[in-house]
Amino acid sequence: MRAPGAAPLVLGTLAVTTGATFLWNVGALPGMASRNIASFLLGLVLGWAVHHLAHRRFGAEILFAVATATLLLVLITGTELDGVKRWLAIGPIHLQPALILSPLLVALVASREGRHWRVAVLAPLALIAIQPDAATSFALALSVAVLMTDASRRSARGWSRRRIVIAILSLSLAILGLILAGIQTPPPVAFVEGTLGIAVLSGPLAVALHVAAVALTLAALVSRHRPAGTALAAYFAASFVAAIFWAFPMPVVGAGPAHLIGFGMAIGWLTVADRSASQTKFV
Repeated sequence: MRAPGAAPLVLGTLAVTTGATFLWNVGALPGMASRNIASFLLGLVLGWAVHHLAHRRFGAEILFAVATATLLLVLITGTELDGVKRWLAIGPIHLQPALILSPLLVALVASREGRHWRVAVLAPLALIAIQPDAATSFALALSVAVLMTDASRRSARGWSRRRIVIAILSLSLAILGLILAGIQTPPPVAFVEGTLGIAVLSGPLAVALHVAAVALTLAALVSRHRPAGTALAAYFAASFVAAIFWAFPMPVVGAGPAHLIGFGMAIGWLTVADRSASQTKFV
């Protein structure tokens, strides 16, 4: 019998491979494609590890607290560029923690262990919004709203007052992030942002690879048929849209380790069988 996590792993790996092939096809700088693959593999290991930790006693709470504290650290000691603080320097590497941690936060609040304190996701969402990072806060807020919708659909109680409040406040914080960030964005970084334009200029094969990588990414996340997968698919779908209209890193297709680590963590989380799935109740 096929393992429940096989489909996300296979489709996710195909998505990253297709994205790396796109970078190679359009003449990206040496090392960009291989760095994406290495970042995805690192994310897979982290995703597998945090899933197991989340199901230990207080594991989910500890992970959530560490992720939120890291986002706060960005605002306190992070690298500032063009009036925003989104990056942490780790040696010679600058990473954008929001892109790495948002999928983890989505998975945590979608888990059985996190269902009672889903309102807590408003704290990291607010921290991302005031960096400001409108695109990431919008994607995270949409994923939370989709999670609330999915939970309401599965529950005999339907939409509860708490779910309505969480969804409304999440979207309100995303709007705040958009207001703080403004509508002007800096010029895109080649091969990291604006990849759709590069694909169009590079020809039909590049466009096909770009579209295929996006489609495989979303297919990988929804293939598990779990609330976490649905919410994560909403997060990455919103990120793809944001990357078209803003100077925002294109997930999976564009170069850069942060999004690839985050995507790898999402896939790694989904590949692990949830031993508590049969006991899950949506309240």
